[in-house]
Amino acid sequence: MAKLIVFSAIGFNGTSKEFRSNDPDLVQNGDDFVVSSAIAIEGDWTLFHEPGFAGTSIGLSSSGGPDSDGTYKDSADWDGTGEFHVKSIQHS
Repeated sequence: MAKLIVFSAIGFNGTSKEFRSNDPDLVQNGDDFVVSSAIAIEGDWTLFHEPGFAGTSIGLSSSGGPDSDGTYKDSADWDGTGEFHVKSIQHS
């Protein structure tokens, strides 16, 4: 089953949220979130900075990250420059 866990702080710390499916508008559902680290347990995920799968995006995969095990301990692991505010999420 597809699953992504995102954390508000680096190193898998802070508040966490779990996602299992697409959501085109996390803001409307009260789930928009700042991501600083993540664990992709299964599948490929795209996180978008805007609702409706729009704006800047980052891709996370269960076979990605620096150790190819789906763990992203900080934004550098997804080639980012800092925390990422997620407003929509898509699993593929």
